[in-house]
Amino acid sequence: MKRLILLSIAAVLLLLGCDRAKTVLFRSYINMYDYSENIQLKITEAGNIAIYQKYTSKDDNIKTAVYSFKSKGEEKKRYDELCKIHNDMSYNQKRSYIVVPIWGRCFAIDFREIDVVSDKNFDSEHPAGTSLKDIVRFVSVSPKKFIDSGYKETFNWERKEPKIFKKEKETNKLFSYSESKNYFPINGLLKDIGTDEMQMLPVNTHGILFFDKEPTAEKEHTLTVTIYTREGKKFVRKITKVFK
Repeated sequence: MKRLILLSIAAVLLLLGCDRAKTVLFRSYINMYDYSENIQLKITEAGNIAIYQKYTSKDDNIKTAVYSFKSKGEEKKRYDELCKIHNDMSYNQKRSYIVVPIWGRCFAIDFREIDVVSDKNFDSEHPAGTSLKDIVRFVSVSPKKFIDSGYKETFNWERKEPKIFKKEKETNKLFSYSESKNYFPINGLLKDIGTDEMQMLPVNTHGILFFDKEPTAEKEHTLTVTIYTREGKKFVRKITKVFK
């Protein structure tokens, strides 16, 4: 019985130890970068196109990686490189967490350019196979402005949330509301935005494509979405969208 009691006490102490908050000085706001080349497209309930990360198994042979402040070796070296690229080197804040930090996680792949073309004539100005950059916009969020401001500038979502975010439920998956003030909206036509706007994107849903115009003839279009990254990679994905 005495041994059983001692074992029970040990188990309780172990559980308490696991739940004990750890306070750490974080040099960078982003503490974890998720890398995945399994970038996919899906049509949302609202009819827009979400660019998202499809999670894979070890058997899928698709490159994935996690680079964090806890990483070792080459992974830690890559984490430090990404922090330097994003000018995220002087956060210097002590923050507490239990298992893993609930803030500062983002996609490791920065988008440089996105192009969209259709297999059918969209309207008189956009024949089949021509770019739709001037009528498709990319919507997402990023902590880039917060970081670039020296971790001072924030965004008031309650007062300034862009109307386009309220039209799409998938925008709720873009970031954690506990850190929402540190994330600024991205909302621009593909012809107008580039790497500066599409850095440090959310991990799960990287962004959403909205059409500013409807097609004038055929309603069903097979769209080719080409994503060019900061590192020079190209991802080409196709999706069928039926316009109302």
